[in-house]
Amino acid sequence: MTTGAGPGPMQERPGPAPHACRGVGGGHVARLGREIEVTLADGRAIRVRDARPKDARPLTRLLDAVAAEPEVPLLLLPGEAKARDWRRRIVDAAAAPRSLFLVAQLEGRLAGNLGLWPDAGPASAHVVWLGMSVASADRGVGIGGVLLEQALAWASRNGYERAVLSAFPHNTRALAFYARHGFEREGVRRAQFRRGDEYHDEVLMARTITTPV
Repeated sequence: MTTGAGPGPMQERPGPAPHACRGVGGGHVARLGREIEVTLADGRAIRVRDARPKDARPLTRLLDAVAAEPEVPLLLLPGEAKARDWRRRIVDAAAAPRSLFLVAQLEGRLAGNLGLWPDAGPASAHVVWLGMSVASADRGVGIGGVLLEQALAWASRNGYERAVLSAFPHNTRALAFYARHGFEREGVRRAQFRRGDEYHDEVLMARTITTPV
């Protein structure tokens, strides 16, 4: 399942337990701050952690592969974003106190990523955008669910009240995944995106994040 990491379905933007933090309005805000190991449905273990600059190359390979899938799950075209672009976005996310960039490692390789970043404007400071991708060979075993659970728990601790995302309407697997995790459809924007010579609609989904994931 894939959505983007930007305010559009596919626009990727970018130890101890996390510190206590204050919510919307400022103060010290935690990173994920640790590696979390979870056993998947097939018995394998994944590690979820904050993205690091050295993840840029494997992240580029992951997203290029997802972007090349015939179902077109991402707005991003293969090869459109380079490793240097992802490295910059990882660094920018680490420097932004209310953004988060996670990766999931499976058997020593990058199998998924998730980005959170705040909605623009002071009136929507309680809203966070979400984008996620999982490698096609690794879907269906729980990686997306683990990434989402950790990300929304972090968002709740950091004062967010509402998570929003978007996806292509033909990406039925992603839409079903998010619906199972409490997201509801809130609308469709027609011909919102142009990918090459094709126009695509955008499905908007959202959920509150003050309740358990």
